[in-house]
Parts: sequence; structure tokens; C-alpha cells
Amino acid sequence: MALGTPGRRLPIPEEVADFLSDLLGQPISVTKAATVDFSDGDVNYITGRYVDDKGRLMCACVADLSLAATAGAALGLIPRGTVNEAVEAGELGETLRDNYREVVNILSKFLNGPTVPHVRLDDLVDGLPADATGMLTAATRRKDYDVTVIGYPGGHLTLLGT
Repeated sequence: MALGTPGRRLPIPEEVADFLSDLLGQPISVTKAATVDFSDGDVNYITGRYVDDKGRLMCACVADLSLAATAGAALGLIPRGTVNEAVEAGELGETLRDNYREVVNILSKFLNGPTVPHVRLDDLVDGLPADATGMLTAATRRKDYDVTVIGYPGGHLTLLGT
């Protein structure tokens, strides 16, 4: 990014709460969270990778498995038991993954703006891939959120951007 170019603006918790409440049709609370250490091997993460028009990773959306399953279930009106099963299994099933991918795709609206290069969701991967791990130190913007969804477990969400 050229000197003097504004950085990518990331949403405040209230914006994320309003977005998710509208999209998922559920009462949702989002608060600022402490910075998460992604090296904890006991937690599974799902990472949405956003790239620019040249295919370069510009942003990432990292959620713990609990939140990814919760968002996927809430979008499809799937019961909480399915979320619990996914967390116990340590992976999203096909339906929850497809639904969560849609949530992460629509979330890109917060990552685009008139003063930053346009990004689009490239893929959704299990874990934290190496290029996204590199963004943890190289990202010019980072926001961590705790997300509570009424009737579901909720979880943690981190947005990274350049």
C-alpha cells in the first residue's frame, strides 16, 4: 500500500452484531475480544481467505469451529444439536460448511471500500493456512470479536486486513 493510502477499515462490534443478526435472523451480541493466540492446538479454526484481483491474500476471517458451525446452523435454521455434533467431530459437515461459506462471503462487504483494493472470498480452509498465519504479524488491521448467538454456542471471530 502506498504511503498516505488509507488502510482497510474493519467493522466495530456493533456493526458485526447488526450484520449477523440481520443475516442469521437471530439475536446476536458481539463484543471486542482479547487478541487470540492461534497456536492453541486444542481449538479448530476455519479461515476464509480473501484475495484481490491479482490473487494475492489481502484479508482473512478466522473463526473457531464453534462459531463457524453456529453461523452455518443459524443461517439454515439447523438445530443446536448439529452444532454440538460438529464441534465434537472437530469438523464442519457439508451443509454447515456451505452455509458458513455464504456468511463469510457476504461478510466481505466490510472489507471493501472506495479507498482500498477490492477483495473477494477465494476459499474456506480448515485451520490457519501459512499465508494467513503470516498476516497475523503483517496485517495492518486486526479485530477480534466474541460472538454470542441466542440458542447456539457462539464463539470467536478475527478479521485481518491489509
